[in-house]
Amino acid sequence: MGKKTILAHTEKSGLDRRGFLATAGAALAAGLLPGKAPAQQPAQPPRPDPLAIQSNIRAALCQSKTPCSMPGPYPGIVSEVHLPGALQGMKPAPGAARRMLESGLCSLTGAKDPRDAWRRFVTPGERIGIKFNPVGHKVCGVTWEVIGAVVDGMAAAGIPRKDMLVWHRFNDEHAQTYIPEKVHPGVEAYLLNWFIVKDGRNTPGGFDRWDENVFYEAEVSLPDEQNYLEEMFHGGTKSYFPRILTHGGAEGGVDKVINIPVCKHHGGPFITMALKNLAFGATTNCPRGHFFIERFISEVCAFPPLRDKVVLNIMDGLRAQYDRGPVPAPQFIWPLERLYVASDPVAMDTVGFEVLLAKQLETGRLAADKVADFRKRHYGLAVAENLGLGVHKARSIETRTVVLS
Repeated sequence: MGKKTILAHTEKSGLDRRGFLATAGAALAAGLLPGKAPAQQPAQPPRPDPLAIQSNIRAALCQSKTPCSMPGPYPGIVSEVHLPGALQGMKPAPGAARRMLESGLCSLTGAKDPRDAWRRFVTPGERIGIKFNPVGHKVCGVTWEVIGAVVDGMAAAGIPRKDMLVWHRFNDEHAQTYIPEKVHPGVEAYLLNWFIVKDGRNTPGGFDRWDENVFYEAEVSLPDEQNYLEEMFHGGTKSYFPRILTHGGAEGGVDKVINIPVCKHHGGPFITMALKNLAFGATTNCPRGHFFIERFISEVCAFPPLRDKVVLNIMDGLRAQYDRGPVPAPQFIWPLERLYVASDPVAMDTVGFEVLLAKQLETGRLAADKVADFRKRHYGLAVAENLGLGVHKARSIETRTVVLS
């Protein structure tokens, strides 16, 4: 693949994943957004030219799509459901998420019955994975109520709970956010990896859950001493996909995936929504992706394990965070009281981008005369569109707005 680009970092014993993001990864925002980097932040290595990095993306593009592949049956369409009063004290009101999701699915598909809408995406006999974003836990992560609405909706459409698998990367976030035996008995909770602190270092587990034969490769790597970070497992230029995505339900994997992101800001690509929830939640050795994040997110999602299995995206916008993400920043969280539903993750992220951009302009976090340069800086959705993952600017996105009372 040509000469490797090696990025050096100063190792800190016991530094955890979120600590790394708050320094090495999220620090990219220091050069992108207003404000200065914290004084205690370690010096950053030179960034490679993200457009010059070589990757194996051609290997993905050479593989034929399926009828389920992104952007799915409704390209360029996003259903937006607004329910005033959906939050009570920043917590979902009982039954709100279910009503909003049912309306959103029917608006997207044209179906009269939510069960029929669900059957456009999932079929009894399939094993369905549910990928959610727990980052921020109870402050700014996906709410239990939205996950519950997905579980109950699929169950009503004929998918037994034993054929549902709620999955995420890390045990610390998953355990604090979603406990299926307490919330949805019969639904399997599945971790891709976990870690324990040993001798002041994070020691990962779950190596057998990754498929080393299916990977995204790009000529950016972190030094081996950084591989104590639990999401890396290893150094080098490859990022592996999990076996639950490279294998079907009959082989212990899943046949399709429902993606549940959050409407939230990120210091690097500006948004952490549908595409990023997948790219960073379904690969090993991903911290290096922060150094060419606009390409990393889109190129990872273009590989068949994600491109061909993620059939529906449901963005939890009951509460949204418009700055200082992805870690919780309560001062920047507001009650958006919306749910977004789309088969097209690029269109969904484009709509979400505009929501957060408008909020930053409204609150003065971004000056109006900086918007043009800001858009040029955040070009990841254009990359995703060019890779055929969905609609960004090639044509107008249709936002179907439903207001409930």
